[in-house]
Amino acid sequence: MIKCNITTSKQARYFLSQKPHAQIDEVWIVLHGYGQLANSFLNWFNPIFSKNKLFISPEGLHRFYWQGFNGKVAASWMTKEDRLDDIKDYVIYLNNILEHIKPQLSENTFYHLLGFSQGAATACRWLDLGSIELHSLTLWGGTFPDDIDYFNKMNIFNKLNTKVFIGNEDVFLNETFVNNEIKRFNDHKLDVKIHHYKGGHKVDSKTLEKLNKLIQKEIKTFKTT
Repeated sequence: MIKCNITTSKQARYFLSQKPHAQIDEVWIVLHGYGQLANSFLNWFNPIFSKNKLFISPEGLHRFYWQGFNGKVAASWMTKEDRLDDIKDYVIYLNNILEHIKPQLSENTFYHLLGFSQGAATACRWLDLGSIELHSLTLWGGTFPDDIDYFNKMNIFNKLNTKVFIGNEDVFLNETFVNNEIKRFNDHKLDVKIHHYKGGHKVDSKTLEKLNKLIQKEIKTFKTT
């Protein structure tokens, strides 16, 4: 048996909260988790939509039926099968989205990247491998993947005011896991702020408003430097 690869074009979709325009000076790129779709994930951010703020919700390139052969359709960013090729593909895809939208916005736009669950690892790999410059990073219900050389990437991650949001009822991130992650952050000298909230594995509106206030403070600093 001989394994072969070929590069082929593919239609990929993403959703926007509004049409891009020159008055927009704040962008949130939000990456969904495993088993979600980009349009339904974008709806979670409805409470903080505004005219000067653009939300970009890309969808993972792998869609599938959640159960069986019909019914609910879901998407994912990658699996363990040919994982390096999948990572390369979604990095190029995410680069292309931002390169397409950026010229339509203000030159002084603030870019915030949020990854939820599997999207958290996707966000980190994009920052590691992509040709992008962002200003802020939030990992929600997820954390840094192990396959990044953080010691040599500290100049990227430590300037992003990285925030990790973890719910006290999150079935995937228990207290032991969180404590181990804090140790790992310290070992890698990653400057990360942990934010705990009451709730499960979801972006809830109350905590989202807290994050929004943190981002507005970051934007004020960004505009004065």
